[in-house]
Amino acid sequence: MIRLPSMSHLRFLGLMMIGAYLLINLILGLLSPLTAGWPVWATTLCAVPPMVVGMVHVVLPLARQRVAARAR
Repeated sequence: MIRLPSMSHLRFLGLMMIGAYLLINLILGLLSPLTAGWPVWATTLCAVPPMVVGMVHVVLPLARQRVAARAR
């Protein structure tokens, strides 16, 4: 049986999507002057490490905090 997600799960998903979008665009915007003319794979290679660190240490904790504070 398929179980529908609760509102807190949907809120968490939405916050993660918004946070990831903003973080990725910020990183790519900062890297674009330095990587102008580089192939896509090289730009991505430079963008992935800060993106992962930012997701794990910034976006995920903030999203969890927001959902937990809203559940109280």
